[in-house]
Amino acid sequence: MSTNTKTTNDPKADEVRCAAYGLIAHGFRYPDDPWLSTLTDPQRWKDWMRGLSETHRDAVAPLSKLREVVEGLNQRSGLDHLQEQFAFLFGHSVRGKCPPYELEFGKSEVIQRASDLADISGFYSAFGMELAGEVSERPDHLSVEAEFMAVLCAKAACGIESEEEELVETVLGAQRQFLKSHLGRWLPAFSRRVQESQPCDFYGGLSDFASAFVTCDCQRIDVSLGSPYLQLRPVDPVQEATQSCGVPGECDATGGERLTQLKLAASDEGH
Repeated sequence: MSTNTKTTNDPKADEVRCAAYGLIAHGFRYPDDPWLSTLTDPQRWKDWMRGLSETHRDAVAPLSKLREVVEGLNQRSGLDHLQEQFAFLFGHSVRGKCPPYELEFGKSEVIQRASDLADISGFYSAFGMELAGEVSERPDHLSVEAEFMAVLCAKAACGIESEEEELVETVLGAQRQFLKSHLGRWLPAFSRRVQESQPCDFYGGLSDFASAFVTCDCQRIDVSLGSPYLQLRPVDPVQEATQSCGVPGECDATGGERLTQLKLAASDEGH
């Protein structure tokens, strides 16, 4: 498979990819009032949907369906329902019905999982990113990994516009490796579990779009996609008992905080 030339010479394509990954990252965070205001802001959906049809055609229909669902959300009753669905699908512990954590998928031993977690964190550090917020969310959360991909796409677009070929190649290499080893490896299995759990229209639509988009993105930059039948790892009772559930207000461990996000390390701000 040859790499699409737009991958390396069209900043608009990477801006579209950045917006798509940003939507996935935002959508799988805990739904509260600021979350809903951002999600339903028309500016968040402006322009980039048209560009998606040129590079990720199979993701267009799922995205259009998701946008219709978002436009129909009611500010209060809709939010209450989404919070219930979020807890049903992804809380109240790490091992919910549909764990949004990469390392819950696969049969690796504890030592290997620690190595994988360090590898994920190493990707973030290499590009000047770190987890933000007071709550210690795991770096393998779907929202965090998708946000990292959005950052890489934004860096690629900037590199193309400023004609920094070395930066573009470095970022593209990181995208390929991160999709192959991490996000693209387990997202198909996560999305399948969400659909089998009979989610509401929003999470069903978001999962469909995430799966379709990442599938297209892996094909576009020549990366093998993981199996949708990847099994969950055996439960670790100690970790299950101590890990924050990630649902504000549902357990004392979260302290009412929202899911942590990536931020620029102090030394990298302004770059």
